[in-house]
Amino acid sequence: MVFQGLTKEDGIRAILLAGGAGFIGSHIVRYLLGQKDIEKVLVVDNFVTGTRKNLTGLVNDDRLEVLDRDITDPMVIKEVGKGFDLILHLATIANPKDYEEHPVETLKVNSEGSQNMIEIARRNKAKYVFFSSSEVYGSYDPALSAPFSESTPSRIVLNQKRSPYVVGKCFGEEMTINLCRREGVEYLIIRPFNIYGPNMDMMTDYGRVIPNFCIWGLRGMPLRINGDGSQERSFCHVDDLINALVSLLKRHISGQCINIGYPRSISILDLARLVSEVLSIEEDFQYVDRYPFEPNMRLPDIGLIGQLAGWEPVIDLRSGLVRTIEWFKIEGLEYYGKIP
Repeated sequence: MVFQGLTKEDGIRAILLAGGAGFIGSHIVRYLLGQKDIEKVLVVDNFVTGTRKNLTGLVNDDRLEVLDRDITDPMVIKEVGKGFDLILHLATIANPKDYEEHPVETLKVNSEGSQNMIEIARRNKAKYVFFSSSEVYGSYDPALSAPFSESTPSRIVLNQKRSPYVVGKCFGEEMTINLCRREGVEYLIIRPFNIYGPNMDMMTDYGRVIPNFCIWGLRGMPLRINGDGSQERSFCHVDDLINALVSLLKRHISGQCINIGYPRSISILDLARLVSEVLSIEEDFQYVDRYPFEPNMRLPDIGLIGQLAGWEPVIDLRSGLVRTIEWFKIEGLEYYGKIP
């Protein structure tokens, strides 16, 4: 895929990525190191969910530095130094199984971690970008019509068990808006909707439906579907996400919260059928209980980013799945041995 280029005229030469060894972060690192005018890329990651393997082939680039550090530690502010033009906060624990086991850490990375990253941005007079999530909309309210715009009300149930990931991302958005305004930091909040592609975690049990379906299918296992599979999602390829981010940066869009995603949805049952078709395997589904935090619908309204940056995704789901499955076929060998 041909990406837009960042040049010195865009005013971005040195970038810090919190969570740069994760799925999305590692793709952004690879993109940045492919730009000749980028002079420095610093990845700050504690490798709880990210992995150095995602940076394979990049570590020999002398523009890349990797700092093994938790961004909730106040010392990170002094350790990273100055000279940065852009701070990207992608650090998070996104898999439900992981954040249920580590709820406090999930909350802190979006609260204390966000505060530290904003302070780094303030000291550097850098732009700050917080990666939120479509999950901030909360549980689906049937009275609300899809797609979700940036101003669609969030529905988070009180006095019941809640997702620390959702609450953390909501807090991170508020921290970004209020602290950046107070400190005079230029900021941008983006809400990705179900991004997928190579480098996704293959060892999850729930929370990453595309890698789960792909690996189960490649291993000849039934595809496990939560509930009846009628819940709908839209899936956006990571390359489209990067093009969206770059489009916003090149146009110097600031002070906005912006949805990024694919504007058409598919039911989980139909996704299972599509994965089976792409893999050329017979449909073999196993129906299990729904996850308690799982919403019925996630479909973005991308009108705002289209208006501000002229962006729309170009990779359809079938094409994206073909690319992703080819990666799983190769990388899955390390975890599962030979797969078809």
